[in-house]
Amino acid sequence: MKKIAVITLCFMIMLFLAPIATADDTGNTSSPELETYILTGVDTWLIKIHVRNTGDATAHNVTLTELNIVGPVIFNFQTSMMGAGDLEPGEMTILDTNSLLIGFGGFTISMTVSCDEGVSSTSSATGLIFGPLIFIP
Repeated sequence: MKKIAVITLCFMIMLFLAPIATADDTGNTSSPELETYILTGVDTWLIKIHVRNTGDATAHNVTLTELNIVGPVIFNFQTSMMGAGDLEPGEMTILDTNSLLIGFGGFTISMTVSCDEGVSSTSSATGLIFGPLIFIP
């Protein structure tokens, strides 16, 4: 009879403590969210990239991790040189490509920005390039 009472008491304690133990695991669900687009207009040599953290947590080590250009454009992209640091929630920054672009004709550009939290955002645009002059409508 004592065994049943002890087992019942242990079972009731486990049921009582189970919600307390799991409450800490589900408390923090905030994460950063990146929103990106390529700025339109006329520029020389560089393409400007708008990055905003629309999430509710800081995005650490925001970096342009991929840049692809299809068309008659010559560029030298180096990912190790392209970073914005940390972006607080609601904060915005404008990055530019770390490579000089030169070419002639229409092109399509796509780029990916990511952060240490594993969040990324991809944007693309089409434009015209005449030597160092870049126009993205």
